[in-house]
Amino acid sequence: MINNIFFLFLLSHLIGDYVFQTSYIAKYKVSKLSVLLLHIFIIFISMFLLFLPSSLNLYNLLLLVILTFVHLLIDILKYKNRDKKMFNTSEYYVLDQFMHFSSLMIVSLIYNQTEFFINFDLAKVISLGLFNAYFIGLLFYMFKGSKKAYKRDYLGYLLRFSLPIIKYYSNTFFLIFSLIFVLTTIYLAKKNEESIKIELGPLAMSVIITYLSIWR
Repeated sequence: MINNIFFLFLLSHLIGDYVFQTSYIAKYKVSKLSVLLLHIFIIFISMFLLFLPSSLNLYNLLLLVILTFVHLLIDILKYKNRDKKMFNTSEYYVLDQFMHFSSLMIVSLIYNQTEFFINFDLAKVISLGLFNAYFIGLLFYMFKGSKKAYKRDYLGYLLRFSLPIIKYYSNTFFLIFSLIFVLTTIYLAKKNEESIKIELGPLAMSVIITYLSIWR
């Protein structure tokens, strides 16, 4: 069973690695050391602030520093090998995130759970929402192999992000809204709306992930 605090670590990762990662940082963190270090600083600050006041504990603070360093090592691996084809594939993207998620899981098992300003249930709902919005969308983009530059789809973000929140408060509304979202997307896709066709896969997967993850 996943430790509840893992979702707090996941939330901090998604905030630092996706929400606050601008297109400039995403583009140049693999080629400019200064941008990479800025990205790592954002990762640390995201964790430190989100884990307050427990992050003021020396033991916990040390764990966050170590986790930040691990994040740096994982990103340096891509930084050092940015010109190699393997490190620019969708498969490596999945491996990269697997290494990040694994490190989050390990540290969550040994973190001293003292006091937190944020509720674990809230952290789980928001982290799953951001996971659906950012990670799932980017994952489908990577595996599609599109040559077009990735653009943030804010409407898709909103739809996928809302799913865990709706399910947390009402299973019935979740089923209704999920059905409406998916059927509407299928209908518009048949109208040859390219952007809608792209959204169908991420939305369907987000519905499944939310259904399997949020139980209340």
